[in-house]
Amino acid sequence: MFDFTDPGFLAFMESEGCANTREGNISRVAKVLNESPNDEIGDEEFRKACRSAGVDPDSFSQEDIENLQSKLR
Repeated sequence: MFDFTDPGFLAFMESEGCANTREGNISRVAKVLNESPNDEIGDEEFRKACRSAGVDPDSFSQEDIENLQSKLR
């Protein structure tokens, strides 16, 4: 049985992109972008990945973008 109050459980859910938190949203977009064959991601591809992941691309701060970049292969 899962302990939903355990901070480790939330961290796991965020890393898997299963939580509607800032970190969860970044993880979901990273998963979509990591499927791209492109080495560089442009604005349109970023926005398309966000929409595909169910995330508002305009909600990303500069810090979020940097966090996203660290999750890309």
